[in-house]
This record gives sequence, C-alpha cells and structure tokens, in this order.
Amino acid sequence: MATINRRPLKAFVRYDGTGRVIAGSLILQANKPKVGNWQEIDAYECCNPTTTTTTTATPTTTTTTTVEPTTTTTTTTVV
Repeated sequence: MATINRRPLKAFVRYDGTGRVIAGSLILQANKPKVGNWQEIDAYECCNPTTTTTTTATPTTTTTTTVEPTTTTTTTTVV
C-alpha cells in the first residue's frame, strides 16, 4: 500500500453557536474558509503517528480476621 508523502488538502468542520459540529460540514481544501466557525481536524488518519498510553493498577489484597469476643480486624496490603 502506498503512503501519501505530500498532503495538499486540509480537513475542516464547521461548528454551530453552541459548539456542536454541523453534520455534513466536512470539507477538504488548502485554506480555512473565511465565513463561519471552522476548525481543522486530522484528515489522514491512516498516516498520522499516534501514541498509545496504557495504565495498569497495582493489585490490592484485603484480609479480614475475626477474633473472640467479636472483634474484627481488617488489613489491606498493596502488592
């Protein structure tokens, strides 16, 4: 599959007064339109470099022990 080395067109979407994207307003052209609230978006999603962030939580162990007369001790250990 070939890659695009030169990207002459930019993608723009138009927003309404409340900040929502107007459906069907996506256009491709070299410069931003002068009339309206237009913002540039990524046009070439297949070729843009992206970073992926993975977050993992540490495991937690909770131990509960009951001792006479009706006393409960709870210990939490983070591994």
